[in-house]
Amino acid sequence: MDFQGFNDNIINLYINERYLTRKEILFRLKNRPTMDFNLVWEKILNFRKGKGNILPLKDQKDNSFWYMIPPFVEKQIHEINFVAKHRLEEITTKELHKKILIDEMMFEEAFYSSVIEGAFTTKKRAKEVVKTKSPKDKSEQMILNNYNALIFILENIHKDLNEDIFIQIHKIVTLNTLEKDEETERYRDNQVYVSDPNQTEPIYIPPKAPLVEPMMNDLFTFINNSNEGQFVQPIVKAFIIHFYIGYVHPFFDGNGRVARAFSFMYLLKQGYEFFKFFSISSIINKHRKNYYKSFIDSEENNNDITYFITAHLDITLDSIREVIDKLLREFQSQILEERLNKDGILLSSRQQKYLNLIKRKETNITTIEEYRKKFKISYETARRDLMELESLGMFKKLKKGKKNIYIYVGLKGYLNED
Repeated sequence: MDFQGFNDNIINLYINERYLTRKEILFRLKNRPTMDFNLVWEKILNFRKGKGNILPLKDQKDNSFWYMIPPFVEKQIHEINFVAKHRLEEITTKELHKKILIDEMMFEEAFYSSVIEGAFTTKKRAKEVVKTKSPKDKSEQMILNNYNALIFILENIHKDLNEDIFIQIHKIVTLNTLEKDEETERYRDNQVYVSDPNQTEPIYIPPKAPLVEPMMNDLFTFINNSNEGQFVQPIVKAFIIHFYIGYVHPFFDGNGRVARAFSFMYLLKQGYEFFKFFSISSIINKHRKNYYKSFIDSEENNNDITYFITAHLDITLDSIREVIDKLLREFQSQILEERLNKDGILLSSRQQKYLNLIKRKETNITTIEEYRKKFKISYETARRDLMELESLGMFKKLKKGKKNIYIYVGLKGYLNED
């Protein structure tokens, strides 16, 4: 096999652009009979490990977990750390906006984190439960517990992330939902199995009970040790924390809810305040299949947590973009007025009125003639008004036949930075 000829192309395809599993790469290369796939996979794996970072976290057989940061992942981390973070801070200047978002996030996270674990109720009923604190069944109790856990996290954000906080969060999320034989003061004292009702065999067998405490001690050391010999981006570290809690499965029940809550608390402590504004679980719920697949891929592919990290970066970015779009829709008028004033830009009353009108139109397209007729002004004045709005990024001008049309982009276009 002439591997050298494929070397750069394969590295680019399966490392720099996409981080595929052994099975996924095999599927794509199966029609190349001249290639020795095992050799190709060995070279890909060695390249990844050579660029990767070994973690002080072990599996059940005492092998280390590890990860690498491909170029496309670096870009995603940059977007979260800088673009998305600053954008959210930029468009949530009013405390009222922040309070509305945080209240909404807490409900969404409480609801969807429970739905992921099998809770069944309506959003309307869930809101009543959170408001009245009167759950009628286990599903409703789970939602209320998750909500109370978020309150606990926000009130205790100044405390260290240690076993005590971890156990307290677990007690909150599982209050009045455990069977008698599942209740423990700390970690589980027996074997547990992760099952799928559609399969006869367990889909995952976690570490045996005696391994739980030392593995969790390693995790707390990893969380709080800033001198690991390598810098781990906080967003990446949060995903590693999330993964390892799921892997160790330290409790009989509530592991997923605790993992999401604890990694959320870690990010807030690292200064990622904007995570207060959106629910990761609502997006995970939409991509539940990929969420569980990322656990399996990491375990089955040489303890490579990169699969889990890349999946969660996608989920996080989806959530951030969704919240930004929602913010821009809900607070558009107030935010626009604040930004224009800050930038020293004065719109005419006609322009302000038309921006409010077009948001309610069935189509986001307008023309100079339509604008002219609306305000009974000259063609030149209408053209100038729309050109000013286009220059601010609120409209995009396109040629359709012999005339120009203006597509409304809105506040998102104005706030876009190069």
